[in-house]
Amino acid sequence: MKKGIIVVISYGIILSIAYLFHEPLLNWLNQSDRSQLPLMCFLAVLFGIIPVVPFSVFGALMGAKYGIIMGAMINWIGSVGASALLFLFARFVFVKEFQKLIAKFNKIKKFDDLIRRNAFIAVLVSRMIPIIPSPVINIYSGLSAMSFHTYILATAIGQIPGMIVYAFIGNQLFESIQHLLIGVGIYLAFLILIIPFYRWWRTC
Repeated sequence: MKKGIIVVISYGIILSIAYLFHEPLLNWLNQSDRSQLPLMCFLAVLFGIIPVVPFSVFGALMGAKYGIIMGAMINWIGSVGASALLFLFARFVFVKEFQKLIAKFNKIKKFDDLIRRNAFIAVLVSRMIPIIPSPVINIYSGLSAMSFHTYILATAIGQIPGMIVYAFIGNQLFESIQHLLIGVGIYLAFLILIIPFYRWWRTC
């Protein structure tokens, strides 16, 4: 409950700031200068590790500024890059600290069971369906015996739908509410198709 309140307050603050500075924000979004792409990719990785700005908000901004394809590419690079770094930090740098942190997550045993069954599918499905927080997936995967190759491949594939959705929402938010609703509906339909597969896999 407390986490939900914090999320609502955080988004409320972001919306308030966006409203106060909407003119400079719109001017920045309308600039098509791609010289800022390296900086945007760096910020995408940074916000993927340290959520100063919620990644969903940043991802939507990238879609609004650069379009769906380029925006989704930036989001994907940031998400996969941040996931890779957190995995490596958990495995080689902050091992004890992350072990204590991850022990506080009471649903970690379920994810551990999934990893033991099939690490690739566990990470892939967890990326597509927001059933486990992304930092938990990153850190626990690094602490497990999972290979980096398996982890990064599953992450790279599993992050594609979500990163496209973030960019699409940001792009269509300023273009067409009707197209936005259609796009969100398609994504929800995709999740509805994936969830039964996930449940079947868990029980078989």
